[in-house]
Order: sequence, then C-alpha cells, then structure tokens
Amino acid sequence: MERQPRAEATRRKIINAAIELFNDVGYGETGLAEIMKRADVTKGAFYYHFTSKEALASVIIEESSTMAMQTFLTVSNPAAPALENIIQGMFAVARLMESNTAANTGRELAQALTQVSGSGASSIGDWTSVFVGEVKKAIAEGDVCEDVDPDDAGETIWVAVLGSHLLSNALGDAVDARLAKIWRVLLRSIVPAESLPYFHEFLARAAVREPGPRSGSPELEVTAQ
Repeated sequence: MERQPRAEATRRKIINAAIELFNDVGYGETGLAEIMKRADVTKGAFYYHFTSKEALASVIIEESSTMAMQTFLTVSNPAAPALENIIQGMFAVARLMESNTAANTGRELAQALTQVSGSGASSIGDWTSVFVGEVKKAIAEGDVCEDVDPDDAGETIWVAVLGSHLLSNALGDAVDARLAKIWRVLLRSIVPAESLPYFHEFLARAAVREPGPRSGSPELEVTAQ
C-alpha cells in the first residue's frame, strides 16, 4: 500500500537524520533519542515507521544497494562488451560512494552489521550474482579466458572491489587509483594475452574522472519497487 505523503516525509526525515548521525559519530555511538531529536519526531512517530535502530539501518542498506545497482546499470551499455561494462560500472559506483553520503553510509553499514541485519549479506549476494553473470557473458564474447571459472572470477572481482573501498576509507585516499591497480592485476589473470593492450587502454580511460557536481546530501533517490 502506498504511503501517504505526510507519512513518507516523516519516514524520510528519520532516515536522513540517521544517515547524518551514523556518518558523523558512528552507528554504535548513535542512540534512538539522538535520531528522534535530529529528525524532530516523537517516539511514536519513529516506531510507526521502524521497529528498531537495526530495522532503520536495514532500510538504509537496502536503499544504498538499490542506488548503487541503478548507477551500475545506467552506465552499462547493452551493446558493449560485458567486461567493459563491469569496469565502467564499478568506477561509476565508486564515485557514487565517494560523492553521496547516503550511498556510502549504507555500504559501510552493510559491511559492519552482518550480525544484526541480513540486508548486507543479501546485497553482497546480489552483487556477486551480477558479476558472475557478466563474467559468463565476457567468456562467451572471448574477452575472458575460457578456462576461467565464472563463479570464482565473479566473486574475486566483487571481493576486490569491496576491499578497495575498505582500504580507501581507512587510509583516506582516492578509490579510483586503488581500483585501477586492482583491475590491472585482475586483467592479467583473466584476459587473453592478445586482448590485454586494449583492456589496459580501456581501463586507463575509465579511471579518468569526468568533471561534474559533487553531492554530500544524505537524501537517497531510489526508484520505487
């Protein structure tokens, strides 16, 4: 059932307040009272929409994953080789995480809250399936060696992507450069030797940032399911 505009606005205020606080002081250090105060809502209003802080975090994780997937699919060209789409898409998602507080907060929660929320594990499973499917296409297209196991390769790519975000967050450096390093290693492992020069050149182009506005807004814009 569709939510009434006023109820949806209240729900959005709670989500955005939580994103701000989780980003500023951390999930563990944020209590429900602080979220309600930041959102300027009553306890009754909070519990009308969310049963707990964990339930609220799950919604943020789910919306972040949806936003990231939309970004990945938006830059993917159905007519382009699958391996190009994987590379291009992951740089697009990395820039989304770097520029959008809500998306990045959801990603961090997904990695940190596996014991209290199944949303993170579900998201990781969904992404792994996407990569496995794309690797299968790339093998069929001849851009990935036919003796490469698509399940192993898809999972390895996703683990490498997650690791690059984790290290860049911890060290405070640019995720683009780290992704480029990872992809140079991955390409040598899965791409036929004769195709390496082309994909190294494609990787270099994908790693170049395009000028555009940066947004620190916690507001998530996701397509209704």
